[in-house]
Amino acid sequence: MIEDSGKRGNTMAERRQLFAEMRAQDLDRIRLSTYRTACKLRFVQKKCNLHLVDIWNVIEALRENALNNLDPNIELSVARLEAVLSTIFYQLNKRMPTTHQIQVEQSISLLLNFLLAAFDPEGHGKISVFAVKMALATLCGGKIMDKLRCKLFWVSLFAYASRVPHLPFPISACPAAILTFLIL
Repeated sequence: MIEDSGKRGNTMAERRQLFAEMRAQDLDRIRLSTYRTACKLRFVQKKCNLHLVDIWNVIEALRENALNNLDPNIELSVARLEAVLSTIFYQLNKRMPTTHQIQVEQSISLLLNFLLAAFDPEGHGKISVFAVKMALATLCGGKIMDKLRCKLFWVSLFAYASRVPHLPFPISACPAAILTFLIL
C-alpha cells in the first residue's frame, strides 16, 4: 500500500513535469484551437519518443503481447499496458544506433501516464484494448495512409471517432484538433 502511494506521487510529479515543460513551450499562445491542440499532441509525441515509432512497429508490439485478437472492449490492466509500451520502446532502442538510444523507462512512464490521464481519469487502473490501439496508432509516427490502412481500426469508424476525442483531454485542448494533428 505504501508502495502504491509512492508510485502515485511519482506519477503526479511526472504529469506535472510534463505539463510544466509544455507550458514553457508557450503553446497556449497559438490562437486557433485546432493548431494549438495539434502542437500540444506533437509535443507529447516527441517527449514520449513516439515520433520514432511507426505504425508497423506498433502492430508488431500488439501482436507480441497478444492484443491483436482480443475483443476491443476488454480492459487491460496497467501492468499489461506497461508491458505493451515496454515492447514498443525496447524494440525501438534495438533498431536505433547506439549514439541515438532513448531513455526507455522515461518514455514508458510518460506515455503510460498520458494514456491513463486520457482514458482512465477516474483511476480504475484499466484501459480498453481499443483505446490503447487507437491512441498508439494516432500518436505514433508515420504516414497517415499507413495508419488508416492498418487493421487497428477493426471495429468501425464510429467507434474510432468516439475514442479519439479523449486524447486531448490531458492537455486541456480541443478534441477537433486530432484531425489537424494527424495531418501534421
